[in-house]
Amino acid sequence: MKNGLVILVLSIGLAACGSVENSRYRDTAMLEKPPILALQKTPANAVIDDSIEPKKQLGGLDEKVVLLDESPKKLVLKQSISEAWRTVGTALRQSDIKITDTDKNKYSYYISYQLRGVLKNILSALNEEDTKTIYLVTLVPQNGDTVIQVTLANRNEQRSQNTDENVTHVTDDSDGLIESIYHLLRDDVKTE
Repeated sequence: MKNGLVILVLSIGLAACGSVENSRYRDTAMLEKPPILALQKTPANAVIDDSIEPKKQLGGLDEKVVLLDESPKKLVLKQSISEAWRTVGTALRQSDIKITDTDKNKYSYYISYQLRGVLKNILSALNEEDTKTIYLVTLVPQNGDTVIQVTLANRNEQRSQNTDENVTHVTDDSDGLIESIYHLLRDDVKTE
């Protein structure tokens, strides 16, 4: 009986709540409405030309740089020698490759480059001091393009950059370096 009385009171309360009509919740005329947007329709025969505004280059030179499959490996950069000098310098500064010296008259960069990956870790574990290997990056003009070559710097240049006078354990990774420069120029360099 007590349960029946509780159910009766609750049902009367619910009925009372539902039967009261409050116009405040039913009238939506005063609510904020979204703005009406004017849509521009392009005519069906309109030609859209996006070549008027040049697109900004995000990074990389793509087809302007070619890796030649020779021994030793070389790059061909489809730019004049002065443009290529600036581009290569910018690319090296944007990467973790350190420029130690430059010779603008000979279009040469002396850079410090260390081996990458597992081989570097093994050599670092064997040597207490990690010897920096100095490479010579040379730009040579050829038929309006620029050829980029990498060679190991001579022993005197190796000694001048390292504090250790016994530079006997220099490993030549010129091909690895030229491939790194190729990927850097093709994919990552930001020229603007």
